[in-house]
Amino acid sequence: MTSIFKILDDKEIQYAVLKGRYDDQSYEYEKIGFKKDLDLVLNCNNTDIIDYLKKENVFKYLEENSFLDIENNLRIDFYFKAINVGYYHFLKIDVDSFLNKKVSEKEYIIYQLLDPLLKFSKYHIRHQYRLERYFTSGIPVGVEACLDRIIGKKFSVQLLKKILDSKYDVKPIFIKLYKFKMLFINGNFVRMIKSRIF
Repeated sequence: MTSIFKILDDKEIQYAVLKGRYDDQSYEYEKIGFKKDLDLVLNCNNTDIIDYLKKENVFKYLEENSFLDIENNLRIDFYFKAINVGYYHFLKIDVDSFLNKKVSEKEYIIYQLLDPLLKFSKYHIRHQYRLERYFTSGIPVGVEACLDRIIGKKFSVQLLKKILDSKYDVKPIFIKLYKFKMLFINGNFVRMIKSRIF
């Protein structure tokens, strides 16, 4: 068991594990192997923990907000208050998720809908498998309203229709417009400008 949880508890930093109930099964359908990792959303700023972990000899700093737990050979990726891909911060985690130490299913589904398009511009087999399972009985409760707030009603309707129809081939023009839309929420435009200047 990784020592990161004890460290976070000792430092009184709230966290939520970013994991879904179909994750382990989904890897069986991918053609490539995956090393186990741990994704955590922390209810703090990165300065509250990153510098501290860099000094801990049980962790190896990899990049930005990622470390390797040396003893367990476990990659740990941190998000801070919200889930993001680069300067695209798209989902602020609810306080209840930090109290439960795990993101809610609704939050996880939103993550599965948006993260692959931002990161890879497509859904891999593992993402398709997970979404297929979550959407077996229609749109899960709360997902549509949450997605509307993030990417707007028009994009939300289009994306959810594709997922319900098991059509995961999202056109490049949709992804470009969707990324453009995402620039104008959560201060992403300012982050984008800063990333290009500095």
